[in-house]
Amino acid sequence: MTRLVSTGTDTTLLSTVRRGPVGSGGYRRLERSSGEPYQLRRDLGGAPPGELRPLVCFLQLSDLHVTDAQSPARAEFLDRFGDGDSPFAALVGRVGLYRAQEALSAQVLDAMCRAAARVERGPLTGAPVEFALSTGDATDNCQENELGTYLALLDGGGQVCSDSGERGRFQGVGALEHFDARYWHPDGSPDGELPDLPRRNHGFPLVPGLLGAAVAPFRAGGLPVPWYAVYGNHDALFGGTLHQHEELRALATGGRKPVGLAEGGDPLALLADNRTEPARALWGLLEAPTREVAADAKRGPVSAAGWIAAHLASSGSSCGHGLGAAPVGRCYYAFDAGIVRVLVLDTVNPSGGWEGSLDEEQFAWLEAELVAGSTVFSDEEGRRVVQHVKDRLFLLVSHHPLETLINGFVAPGSHRHTEAEVAALLGRFPNLIAWVNGHTHCNRVRPVPPRAPTGGPGFWQITTASHIDWPQQSRVIEVALDTSSGDIVIGTAMIDHLGLTDPRSGSLDEPATLAGWSRELAANAWQGRINGEPMGRGVDLDRNVVLVRPAPFGLAP
Repeated sequence: MTRLVSTGTDTTLLSTVRRGPVGSGGYRRLERSSGEPYQLRRDLGGAPPGELRPLVCFLQLSDLHVTDAQSPARAEFLDRFGDGDSPFAALVGRVGLYRAQEALSAQVLDAMCRAAARVERGPLTGAPVEFALSTGDATDNCQENELGTYLALLDGGGQVCSDSGERGRFQGVGALEHFDARYWHPDGSPDGELPDLPRRNHGFPLVPGLLGAAVAPFRAGGLPVPWYAVYGNHDALFGGTLHQHEELRALATGGRKPVGLAEGGDPLALLADNRTEPARALWGLLEAPTREVAADAKRGPVSAAGWIAAHLASSGSSCGHGLGAAPVGRCYYAFDAGIVRVLVLDTVNPSGGWEGSLDEEQFAWLEAELVAGSTVFSDEEGRRVVQHVKDRLFLLVSHHPLETLINGFVAPGSHRHTEAEVAALLGRFPNLIAWVNGHTHCNRVRPVPPRAPTGGPGFWQITTASHIDWPQQSRVIEVALDTSSGDIVIGTAMIDHLGLTDPRSGSLDEPATLAGWSRELAANAWQGRINGEPMGRGVDLDRNVVLVRPAPFGLAP
């Protein structure tokens, strides 16, 4: 394989952050270790890369989960039913409604933007980075204040503050004044109380002052390039799952926070089938016992129209972060990067459920876009179609990966397109070279084979982990042409954010210290482990990879 370039000082090609030795309670600090070399993948055919010519280079950030950790419209109390000592754990699995690090999401995103600014060039040819993609779930709870914080962080240049309710007084579940042993309380326990379970059972540390520092304002660095927005289920639905009912709007903006399951409540019923239909009884939020918190009108949910309008009004973009090119009132659109046409999808099912699908209008739009840029493709019956148009290379972008498009829930009389139908459509078009997405919070790269005789060799699906869970990484992705073989070559390199590897070495008034604490806490999450390791990193073949695919048509050398 040809010698590939370095992308700069802050990708995992040169060094990366890993979990260190096991300490008390199984808790692991982090350490910086050697980098990870490229892995060559030719699952879809093609030759080892030779001389490469750049086509496009961009950054991907996914699942930012900018979180109002004090919001009354969150059901953290349901998370405990996935803990190891719960009789329901084996049935509900990882719940994901509470994280020890969730109050630090703004600082993590700022640290990632600053790392992205130091990625100097693409991983294949050294081409400059042209733009960035934020592939959905930029917010955690579809709230207006979360949306404003995320936009300010990515646009950069101004003061950002993730506080809500009574300013300067943290009232989320980790606050000492509302002690509950199931949550991590960085300031410790009240007099006479044992340590909370994260400290007692999992070795979590004391970090006095952390929560106060988390809601202090700081100046955002912003992304160094234009960026495009993608709609995710957490951008549209409470908890990424619940439809925006008026009762939930009132709860979000009001002054009573649910703190537990109502007497006689059934957690299995509340959490059942959340992937593919609206959650039953709104997770019990309306019947739960509550405590008083400061109300905040800016915690109200954001509609799709409001989400679009906020991006169009963003001072950091002349095109509404892509949404200026969208059909009116829609969250899907297309834009061009040289010969590459980028198709951005809206895979959210607005009826509820956290998995995705496509509505009929968008499905037809997607097919029309692919047809318009393909000289050769297959029709629905598998027959070869040849037409005289300008060939384009297609890059698909969405929040949900293909295998999670299983949410077909709709009102009677309508239809949503799910995995099999979407795969059948895409498999007809050889000009589709890759699909970039997120949602699963795990790094994964896999080949998707064709579904039709003229579907070409298939395409690569590139799924990138989140900013809220371990390992809190992004990607730089470059697409190039191999001028010797005529193949398309895609290179990806992971990016660690600039949070301190050992946050104990920094001050809590520095965002990089708080971002470091978030990553360390995420590395010690006690739910969702695979063979004792927290989910997210994937294997070597999912991270720093060089992906080869024969070109679907002749490209000028």
